Amino acid sequence: MSIMRDLLTTISSIIVILFCLSLLFVSEEIETDQQYKEEISNQNASHQISQPPDNKSIVFNRVQSVELEHGILKFSTFENETFKEHFFKIRDKNVIFTREADGGMPLHSIKFVDSGCNTLLVTIPPSFEVDIMKDLISN
Repeated sequence: MSIMRDLLTTISSIIVILFCLSLLFVSEEIETDQQYKEEISNQNASHQISQPPDNKSIVFNRVQSVELEHGILKFSTFENETFKEHFFKIRDKNVIFTREADGGMPLHSIKFVDSGCNTLLVTIPPSFEVDIMKDLISN
């Protein structure tokens, strides 16, 4: 009986030791994974910093009216004592509309920013009432 008890004690001790060793290896893998993720995120951040986005922006000043009909943004500007009509097709494009109130833009202007990621950001001042969803849903 004593031999059986010693054998069970030895086997259980070996199992406990193996379990503790496996926990050590698992914790090292978790630390390695976290370090790898941090390195990748640091590399991505440094790549984004080293290559600034190629922003191209156009600002139309002295805008008199803005309309959106059938997926076409229409606006008129007053330049050189004459009115000019501008048409921009927004349907089938990645366009983001924003409204900027009293911030970095003149009151009667429209700004187009091409982010270089196949996305165009259009900033319309809140003084012009344009219902984008109504026009895009109705067509």
